[in-house]
Amino acid sequence: MDFVKSLGALHKCMQLSALSQWMSERKTGKLYLSRLLESYAICTLLIAFAVVLFDIFSDGNYFRISENDVGQTLDYIKLMGIRVAHFVSILEAFLRRHDHNSFIKQVSEMDRIFECSLNVDVNDSFLRQKILRRGVLMIFVYFGTEALKLWLHFLANDQNYSINLIFYLLPFYICGVRYFQIFTAIMIVRHRLDKLVTAMNELNLLNSKPKQNTGGSSNTNIKFISQASPVYEITDYLKHQYDMENPDMKRLLIIRDLYNRLWELTVTLNYDFGISILTNVGNDFISITANCYWIFLNLKTYSTTLQNFLEIARSLTWSTPHLFNVLMLALLCERTVQRTTAIALGLHRIETNIWNDNHNTVIEQFSLQLLHQKLAFSAAGFFDINCSLVYTIAGATTTYLIILIQFHMGEDKLTTN
Repeated sequence: MDFVKSLGALHKCMQLSALSQWMSERKTGKLYLSRLLESYAICTLLIAFAVVLFDIFSDGNYFRISENDVGQTLDYIKLMGIRVAHFVSILEAFLRRHDHNSFIKQVSEMDRIFECSLNVDVNDSFLRQKILRRGVLMIFVYFGTEALKLWLHFLANDQNYSINLIFYLLPFYICGVRYFQIFTAIMIVRHRLDKLVTAMNELNLLNSKPKQNTGGSSNTNIKFISQASPVYEITDYLKHQYDMENPDMKRLLIIRDLYNRLWELTVTLNYDFGISILTNVGNDFISITANCYWIFLNLKTYSTTLQNFLEIARSLTWSTPHLFNVLMLALLCERTVQRTTAIALGLHRIETNIWNDNHNTVIEQFSLQLLHQKLAFSAAGFFDINCSLVYTIAGATTTYLIILIQFHMGEDKLTTN
């Protein structure tokens, strides 16, 4: 549980955001479910659901900032999107609270294998520094863009920003905490993959020699086999025993087991965060599309006035954290999956003997395992998370922006007639 202690600040933020119902004992560090935090999460869910229902059955005039009907509809959808993403994130975290503990146990068991069987120090302090840097960057992006929006609204004398602050920012920041929780889980997987790649590159099956057996168990087995087996079978047995006692062969078998555990860890991660990824990425897409539409409207009627400039700057600032979320998620998942390619290349660089069937069989089985057990991060199975996601969102945003522009032009023709 050392890595859990190293992420204490994130765990506190998750508890405050109703995204975690686990607490740790001060003396032993053992995790246990808190009834108080479960009650807090249920109350938060009820309040979030009530606000969503209120917004559905109300006319939404309290959020009207423009007389443009298409723009008003987009703002309403954008506000509903962040609320739904907020509600779904807390609901999934509550329903998957036991699986969250399973994820922690899987990582802890893998760390023990790294340290005891491979003599590899996982070094969670280094991982903590990386997570801390990502967290500081994310806080700077979130709070910096919101402070800039506040300043732009102040310059534009926008009286509706206080309503925006109440109904948008709170779920927006909680979704940000959920995003950072996802980023941290992916970074934990990648950190273990890096250690696995390092261990793989240190293998040399031909130069390793088995340790001498000082006991009499091996001689006893050979004597027992020699009484009932031909000479060639005894020779095959000794050769197989020699190969399996090769320390680097043992390390390779442990690496195979660790990779299988990492694959199961990514399955658990996708199960724990899949719906949250789907709704949050969908909300980011809606926000980016809506802000692009507002930028188009202001560029269409651009008259070099301060008001137009402030509107364009506000839309760009509003899109920044959503673009940051998508880019960070896509890059983290892409670079983590690419580490499996490094493992495959390290496996094929191992020096082998074509006359050694035991070594070749283990390497072949590991190659098939890498082929069939591919690491992948997905949004509840709807689509994979990688760099192609950015291209897909860009293409979909362009398509829907063209449709919205056509609606806007049709609206202008109706008003002129």
